[in-house]
This record gives sequence, C-alpha cells and structure tokens, in this order.
Amino acid sequence: RAVGGVEAGGWLVARAGLLDGRAATTHWEDLEDFSAAFPAIDVRPDRYVIDGPVFTTGGASPTFDLMLHLVRSRLGMAVALDVASVFIYDQARAATDAQPLVSLGRLDGYDPRLAQAIRLMESHVDRPLPVPAIALRAGVTARTLEKIFAAAIGETPGAYYLRLRLNAARRLVLDTAEPMADIAARTGFSSSAAFSRAFAKAFGKPPMRMRRG
Repeated sequence: RAVGGVEAGGWLVARAGLLDGRAATTHWEDLEDFSAAFPAIDVRPDRYVIDGPVFTTGGASPTFDLMLHLVRSRLGMAVALDVASVFIYDQARAATDAQPLVSLGRLDGYDPRLAQAIRLMESHVDRPLPVPAIALRAGVTARTLEKIFAAAIGETPGAYYLRLRLNAARRLVLDTAEPMADIAARTGFSSSAAFSRAFAKAFGKPPMRMRRG
C-alpha cells in the first residue's frame, strides 16, 4: 500500500524505517538535518519523490504537484486538468490575473503548445475559434494539434473545446439565475435550442431541468 509524508511528516515515515534504502525529500530548511538523522535514506531536494510505494513531499504546494501526478498517471490528463481547475491550481500568476477556467497546475510533461491552445480556447468561450485558427496561433498545423490533444488528453481539440464550453455553461446554470438564452450566448452557442441539445447530451438532462434540481 502507498504510504507517505508531507513536509515534516516525512520524519515520521523515516523513523518508522519505511524510507531506509529509498529516495525521499522534505522541506528545504530541513534537508541537511534530515540527511544527517537518516543516513540510510537517499535525500533529494526535489519537490516530491516517489520511490516504490512510498512518497514524500517538500511542502503544501509540492503536494498538489504529487496529487496531480498521481491523478494523471492513473486517470489521464483530462481528469488531472479537471482536478487542477477545481483547486484553481496553476503556475504562479499575479493576484490581479483572472482565474482561469482550466488550471494547468505543474503537470509534468505537458506540451507547451497544448497549454497555449487551451488558453486560447478559454479566452474565446463566447466566440469559439475554429480549430485551424487555434492551431495557427499555437504555431502548429491542425493535424499536429490533433495529435497533441490525442496523445495528452485522448480526444480531439474540437471535443475538448466543446466540453470546456459546456462545463462553463453548467457552472452558470447551477450558480446563477441568468436566462438560458444569455448562457447560450456566453458559451458560444448559436441558439438556445442548440445549447439545450448539447447540454442534455453531455449531462443527461436539459439545462433548465438541471437548474430546478
């Protein structure tokens, strides 16, 4: 079973003998003391370390990195993006920056062109850009963008874009009293009917029924 310690929690795991012969980390202030106290441990200055079933992290923020890594490795990039977005966990941004619809976190290994495409999508929810236009702005061909999305997320750019817009619409349906026609317009649908059909297909019920509970 997996076991681990967050920041100073790594000391407890080490004292239990579970880190002997393994790599581990702790808060940067304690690295030297930790290494001296447990010479059988390969102490590293990494944000987090996974060695077999044991994990250690250097603090709160690296624990989010670890969490997203575990989610991604088990459930895929699309789910990891959704989890990062729930926590609004992203790379460092100014306090005045708008909260992103899609938080990319510090997901290791994602293609920067994927990040650029997603940022373009979230900034054009009300007036969706054609996929070739997104690809052009990301500096790739539409075919290459399709391959990037297929490899990282397992769906086409168009399907992901639609899901992003529908998730934004779902939040508006549940958290506001805005008319459905306004929500449809704000999320890039040409008509309330088209919006209702797409919403029902994605979530199993039309938006008005979801709002009513």
